Formats: sequence, C-alpha cells, structure tokens
Amino acid sequence: MTNQTAARTTTTTISIGSADEQHTLHLSWTWLTLWACLTAFVGFQIITNGFVNGSPLLGAALATTALGAFIAPDLAFLIGLGDHVEKGSISTKAVPMYNAAHRMTVASSFTLIVGVGLVPLGRLSLAALIGGISWMAHIAIDRAVGYGLRNPDGSRNQY
Repeated sequence: MTNQTAARTTTTTISIGSADEQHTLHLSWTWLTLWACLTAFVGFQIITNGFVNGSPLLGAALATTALGAFIAPDLAFLIGLGDHVEKGSISTKAVPMYNAAHRMTVASSFTLIVGVGLVPLGRLSLAALIGGISWMAHIAIDRAVGYGLRNPDGSRNQY
C-alpha cells in the first residue's frame, strides 16, 4: 500500500490478489469523503422527511428515488450493448451519454436548478433534490475508486 499526495487529493493504492493476478485499487480520500457526506445527507433526508415527518409510503418513494438516481448514470452502458468492444471499454455510441451522466457539473446544476427551483412544489422538490444528490454521490464514489470519464474510443480515461 502506498500513499501519494497530489494537488488537493490524497490517494491510496492497494494491490489485491495473488502475485500472478494483481488488481490495483486507487482510492481517492477526497472523493470518498464527498461520497460519504452526500450519502449521509440523503439518508438523513429520507428518514427525517420521509419516514418520521411524512409517511412510510413517502419514505419508500424517496428511497426508491435515491436508489434510481444512484444507478441511472450507469444505464448509459446499455447504449450500443450489442457492439463488440474490448474488455473495460464501452461502445463509442455510449461515450457522450456516459460522460454527460458522469460530470459533476451536470449533476450539481440539475440539483440546484430542479431541486431548488421546485421548492414551491414541496415533496416534488424534495424528491428532485434527493435524486440529484444521489446522482452526485454516484459520481463521487466512481471517482473515489478510480473511474473517470471515458475517452472517445470508449476506453477509461486515466486521470
């Protein structure tokens, strides 16, 4: 295990597996901390505004929204599903959608515009806010474990 400090980001490299087959995990503590904070916030909002101050049905709806928004960015993999690609790559057809869905600026803009813009609508605003923050949590955990945007050919962009 090694530690490296880059400009504002601390990463830890962990080698996993036997000597014949090594897998390396580059863990970014900055992104991991952001993911933990976003996930804790979403969980708190679901419990407080859903189950405690709302109803079990509202809590379940908010939890489903959070889970769906957390999974949704990776649905871009389904574009070009039948295309033959190298291991670890995605179809070149999927790259623009995948990269758009994995940009923090897109997710945070959605969260601010829709989540805050719908405030007069009450629970709909809360659902949009929880969805947007869950989306940002997805991006943060991807970055924490070393997944970034894709190159135009579908390969991983090593940042």
